[in-house]
Amino acid sequence: MIKSTSSTNNPASNRYSLDTLHQMLNNELSKYKHIKVPNINHSVSGAELASWLIDSASPKEIEELVYMVNQAKKRSSNTKAIFQTAAAALIK
Repeated sequence: MIKSTSSTNNPASNRYSLDTLHQMLNNELSKYKHIKVPNINHSVSGAELASWLIDSASPKEIEELVYMVNQAKKRSSNTKAIFQTAAAALIK
């Protein structure tokens, strides 16, 4: 049996409830006053992006996003780029 080594394939499915995922997303995005969307002269507030993501993304997508943010935080990386990419995807 071959196991995938990619960390994005299985983000510990059903590890958190949907409400907890929304709360984690809101808490992380509340740290940013504005998030500039790359290649577009547009910026969005963290709270606005959180609301937009919760309304438009599926529970699995939110779970994957929270997982990526947690992995970035473990490595002391900036999480803003993840949210900029998500905002760009929502706008297009």
